[in-house]
Amino acid sequence: MKCDICGKKEYLPFKCKYCGGTFCIEHRLPEKHNCVGFKKDDYWNVPVKVKKEDKKSKIKVTLPDIKFPQPKKGLAAYGYNNLVLAFCTILFFTSIVFRNIDYYLAFHPVRFVIMPWQILSSVFLHVSFDHYLVNMIVLLFFGSELERRVGSKNYLKIFILSGLAGNAAYLVYAYSTGNLYPALGASASILGVMGTLAVIAPEIRVLLFFFIPMSIRVAILLFAAWDLLMLPYSSIDNIAHIAHLAGLLVGLYYGKRLKILRR
Repeated sequence: MKCDICGKKEYLPFKCKYCGGTFCIEHRLPEKHNCVGFKKDDYWNVPVKVKKEDKKSKIKVTLPDIKFPQPKKGLAAYGYNNLVLAFCTILFFTSIVFRNIDYYLAFHPVRFVIMPWQILSSVFLHVSFDHYLVNMIVLLFFGSELERRVGSKNYLKIFILSGLAGNAAYLVYAYSTGNLYPALGASASILGVMGTLAVIAPEIRVLLFFFIPMSIRVAILLFAAWDLLMLPYSSIDNIAHIAHLAGLLVGLYYGKRLKILRR
């Protein structure tokens, strides 16, 4: 086909969309062939379709307020189990230097009325180094684990309530049997800690006597059976087995309560 302006033959001619003429590559633009249908104002104002947003399709997404755990303040920042370990250690070595400290802090059933604080202070005392060492090693592992699972406040409640229950049970036992010997040690509190863990975390494995592996529930059953068996011989072996059992019962009860609240 030929260009309408110069007559040049084009195999691929350009057709103007404004005037409908046929042109070569040199005269293809409207201003090159004096296009009669072309308006300069319309050249740059090409209509563009804009997709309108559907107001109904808008979905409001509200993100929940994320509350990050606040850092612990004061003594709780160190962990209550660590504080208990430190307090027991301080009192143990203090009792070595000041021998008469047991008179004021150990739990004497005959002095309970005039020295009522002994029912709590005796929980942090120990009669010998091996007694202190074994209790602190057990508390180091199980106390830290319980505090991690239930929080510092619940841990401290379990520890103290188990110790108080143990001494209260021993007070009744001592007056009923006439064996009014002083009692001291954290064993009842530790069994309360282990009892709670046995309920809320039965999958925990322990090493009985540090070399026999078993579940914590089996270990608790063995401890309870041993204390029940040795209960009539408490005055002979000088161990408050009734206090151990009472502390364990408090721990089991508290563990059951925590488990129900979590459901």
